[in-house]
Amino acid sequence: MVPSFRNIVVLLLITFAGVACSVVVGLISYGADVFRPDSPGFSFLVYGLSGAFIFAFYHVRGLSETITTAVIVSAVQFVIIIAWFGVLHAGIWSFGVNLPIILLAFIFERKLAPLRKWKFGVVALVYGATFVLLTLLTSILSGVEQMPATVFRNNFVDGLLIGLGLGIGIEGGEALVHSMEQPSKA
Repeated sequence: MVPSFRNIVVLLLITFAGVACSVVVGLISYGADVFRPDSPGFSFLVYGLSGAFIFAFYHVRGLSETITTAVIVSAVQFVIIIAWFGVLHAGIWSFGVNLPIILLAFIFERKLAPLRKWKFGVVALVYGATFVLLTLLTSILSGVEQMPATVFRNNFVDGLLIGLGLGIGIEGGEALVHSMEQPSKA
């Protein structure tokens, strides 16, 4: 198998698995609203796709190229999100959700490889915390004086569920890739 073709297949498998699991979790939470751009459920598709692609790209190409790719993915997402949100919100949410994925991918590839089976839980918690922090940052920068606790709680749960679906999907995609790479013992 030509290495570049193999890399494309791995990239597609991991990305598809990650976004598929994120969307499935979104369907459980929001139903068909996952496919409506004006629904909060659409974030399961958007952040599932970008997160899965960045994780998969790290798996295939490593840290240095993933940083550039994550910035490009965030910029594209920013341009698309502007149609529904203002520039400030689009910038905070597109870059703020995608860039921490690089750190997560690096930590699990290099530092926490023995704990890889718990990746989905850590990804879920990081996404949940990131959504809360981005909600806080957005409210501070946009001058909102009081943000109800339910907004933070709902964003935490959404982030947690997106991260959970994404983490499980990526683990499944990576397991599929590794099982295909193992020589058969027949």
